[in-house]
Amino acid sequence: MVPAISALGKQMKPKRSHPYLISSLLPVGLLLLCASCATPATAPTPPPQIQPAPVAVPVPPTLRLDPRVRPTRYSANLTVDPAASQFVGTIDIELTLPESTSLIWLNAGDLTVKEATLKAGERTLSARAVPGGEEFLGLATDAPMGPGPALLHIRYQGKILIKENIGLFRQKAGEDFYAFTDFEPTDARRVFPCFDEPSFKVPWQLTLHVPKGQTAFSNTPVEAESATPDGQHTFRFKPTPPLSSYLVAFAVGPFERVDAGSVGPTQVGIIVPRGRSAEARYAAESTPKILGLLNDYFGIPYPYEKLDLISVPLLGGAMENAGLVTFRETLILAAKNEETLSFQRNFAATCAHELAHQWFGDLVTMNFWNDIWLNESFASWMDEKIIDQWKPQWAQRTEAIAGRSGTMAADSLVSARRIRQPIESKDDISNAFDGITYGKGEAVLDMFESWLTPEVFRKGVQAYLKEHAFGNATADDFLRAQSAASGKDVKTPFATFLDQAGLPVVSATLRCDPGQAPVLILAQRRYLPVGSKGSAEQTWQVPVCVRHAGQPKDMKGGECTLLAGATAELRLSAKTCPAWVLPNAGEAGYYRVSYQGDLLARLLKNGAPALTPAERVGVLQDLRAQVRAGELPAAQALALAAPFARDKNRHLFGAAMSVVLGMHDIVTDEMRPGYARLVRSLFGARAKELGWRERKGESEDANLLRPQVLSAVAEYGEDRALLAEAGKLARAWLKDRGRTGTKETLDDDLVGPVLRAAARGGDRALFEAYHQAAKDTKSRRERTRLLGAMGVFHDPAILKDALPILLSGEFDMRDMQGLIYQSFDERENREQTWAFLKQNFDGLAERLPKDGAAHLPRPVGGAFCDEPHRADAETFFTGRSTRFTGGPRILAQSLERIALCTAFAEAQRKSLASYLKKP
Repeated sequence: MVPAISALGKQMKPKRSHPYLISSLLPVGLLLLCASCATPATAPTPPPQIQPAPVAVPVPPTLRLDPRVRPTRYSANLTVDPAASQFVGTIDIELTLPESTSLIWLNAGDLTVKEATLKAGERTLSARAVPGGEEFLGLATDAPMGPGPALLHIRYQGKILIKENIGLFRQKAGEDFYAFTDFEPTDARRVFPCFDEPSFKVPWQLTLHVPKGQTAFSNTPVEAESATPDGQHTFRFKPTPPLSSYLVAFAVGPFERVDAGSVGPTQVGIIVPRGRSAEARYAAESTPKILGLLNDYFGIPYPYEKLDLISVPLLGGAMENAGLVTFRETLILAAKNEETLSFQRNFAATCAHELAHQWFGDLVTMNFWNDIWLNESFASWMDEKIIDQWKPQWAQRTEAIAGRSGTMAADSLVSARRIRQPIESKDDISNAFDGITYGKGEAVLDMFESWLTPEVFRKGVQAYLKEHAFGNATADDFLRAQSAASGKDVKTPFATFLDQAGLPVVSATLRCDPGQAPVLILAQRRYLPVGSKGSAEQTWQVPVCVRHAGQPKDMKGGECTLLAGATAELRLSAKTCPAWVLPNAGEAGYYRVSYQGDLLARLLKNGAPALTPAERVGVLQDLRAQVRAGELPAAQALALAAPFARDKNRHLFGAAMSVVLGMHDIVTDEMRPGYARLVRSLFGARAKELGWRERKGESEDANLLRPQVLSAVAEYGEDRALLAEAGKLARAWLKDRGRTGTKETLDDDLVGPVLRAAARGGDRALFEAYHQAAKDTKSRRERTRLLGAMGVFHDPAILKDALPILLSGEFDMRDMQGLIYQSFDERENREQTWAFLKQNFDGLAERLPKDGAAHLPRPVGGAFCDEPHRADAETFFTGRSTRFTGGPRILAQSLERIALCTAFAEAQRKSLASYLKKP
């Protein structure tokens, strides 16, 4: 039987019920020809010409994978040598196919597939790799497989990166190489062909083959360990509970592990490079205490089998991998002379943040990156809460309020993100890890906790975690839990902060009519700095709580209302017109306050003794915000802030400095002597009282304030005596460094400020001494300080030699980015540094880690304050920095900052100049 030609030649149309699944890739045909079909009496008839069917070219996904093809378990087997540039491995992925298919898409980045098979039922077929660009890999079989359970086996090869700290990378500590992983948000695909999205959350089992004499760590304890005849060592780890791919982690090298004891059944350890165990003292002492407090708050025991914290020489910060938390070396390790108060506080806060993630993020994971705030906002909010409970004397609450001003400034940009930003590209994923997600999210959580009460809010947190344990969740899931716990509609007001950018400014006017209770008239609009192109016609549902002089003494917190519209009135409990009113009780609200009439002056005069330090810091921040909005003249703000320069409280003194130093960008050369005189007159006495050297028996606050105030008076106050003393101390430190220890000449927290202050008037000999010390030192902490200070020298000839070091290859670029930032910070160096950046952008981009060039507009945006530079930056960076992931929004925000600074200068320079002329 000869099949019909038409049937054989017909293209078989693939069945495509979903864009990510292709049931058949190519037509299948068979042509049978018969020699007797032609008779001898006639010429042979040529066979019909069959046009080959067009080949269907599979189109890879653009951002997300098919959610219906789901992995159920991974087993990975890797051979990793930290001294090598490549690794090899196999991975078995158990998965479920929703329908018959011959093509499966998954994530893979820069991996080479050597062999792949797909098994479904009794059949096993080879699978060939289908290119999918930089992020995706297709695996195609010659016949459809499924539906139902299947097993994908892949043998492959990948890279161990040296310039990056993403995927699998290697770094040197001492004389040894170590290998580490860092996968958040989308870099697990550089090590495993996998389904690299948070919603694919399943168990993983890792087996690592490493060189003899080295050890390996991962998310779980070792299940089996053995040596192989070829000298390798094999570590098979226990299966993990369900984990999203970005939370999987491992490390290989000649590590030491410091036993930090246990919290209940959880063994805690600090993993360090060879010979560095003594430097983990503080981490080993404090980590179990922090973990215990988190256990208590969540009401759920730590959810993983063990907890190790591991030091990585160069990392952006820290990463919450389940059971194996990574920390940048300088955050977790400190020699005896380096274990300062600021080191202890920084480590404790970072540790509390990352360990809070073990519940918020690891136990319960957001479904996709638009809800990354469910991880980061909560961890930031929890670290403040836990540290305040553990070390109340650290005043962490006040510290958080002091830091909130930067978040609000970022949120006032028209180019600011929402907390829950739709994710439409990798740019959006990259941009999601910013101050809005961390800082604004934390502040909004703080506001709603205060409104619902801490007890009720905690009940909602615990219910949410228990319901979604070892699974995924969304913002709506969390808000439903809070609504159920409180009996209130939490979702509606919370969403007004979650789903729109910007922050409200609440104006407050006090009305006191004879014979009637006083009324606080409230109105809201979007807070916008002067010169902003945004619209103020925006509202939120704002929980507003008010404290005032007439409030009953037994009343906790304040008198509250939900400001749901543009205006509202709050009738106060006072019997007479109160002497003062604070429209943001406890500074719990995420909003600016615009004081109408004489409310601000009355509050500062009459209310200060009754306000907490956090509340007074918040008031000064609102004052500064009113100046930025053009609602309060600079001269009036300086007069109101000046008395706080005499306050003994470190945070209040710092808040007063922020008002004064916040005007530095608009100071012209003509105004500079007067501005320096103002800084010295307000803060010089405290600087001289503290001095550059630590004093025996002084308070912790004095120790922590010293670097802040000495730097300000030396730099902005141009105090010659302080600068000269800094020069002597810097030279003594250089001579003493590495012999008797820096503590003999200088407290470690002051090394950076002293090196920078000395550089401002430093000569060629001092510059060369910094350069040589940076090459000689084995301390990463010292190296970064020295390299940063090398960008501060004001001599153009010295700067001309300093900037090319960025391109020289002498130092790892991750150690020396401070050089270019510090150079832009110096008024005298900006033009020369900007010219260098423009001339060498491509070279810098090549030396920076992947997509690092996207951030190069940041120092430019923080340096200039005029329209010509804004236009120049826009022209130059467009098409350059914007081609890197995250670049478009970073450039937009940098340009907006320059434009706003320009408008601020136009609005406030005249007022500032008049104030500086006062004797």
